[in-house]
Amino acid sequence: VLGLDVQDASRAYTLTALRTTQVINDNLGGVAVLIVHQPGSDTTTGFRAGLNGKTLTFSAANADATELTDAQTHSRWNSYGHCIAGKLKGSDLKPLILEPEYWFAWSEFHPSTSIYTNH
Repeated sequence: VLGLDVQDASRAYTLTALRTTQVINDNLGGVAVLIVHQPGSDTTTGFRAGLNGKTLTFSAANADATELTDAQTHSRWNSYGHCIAGKLKGSDLKPLILEPEYWFAWSEFHPSTSIYTNH
């Protein structure tokens, strides 16, 4: 799993869910978060999905999720949280640290963790 702690909340994202969903708009500890999984490189990045006090919702702009589009301004972003085109060009999302762990280890140190499920 890839584990994430935000505020006083924690969540585990399974590789199966990441590989299936690729772009996850989630809320953890009252904070909007974005998780992006690129299947080609099996790379996952995470960010706070807010900018200038507004929450952004993202979707993949291509099949490999190497580029994203936000629903609010239709700006184009790379998978590393940097806006490359549109109204928000030049902006950066605040990165979050995802911790790769075995489930037994993550759950031992985060006993109240939740597990992300694709709805």
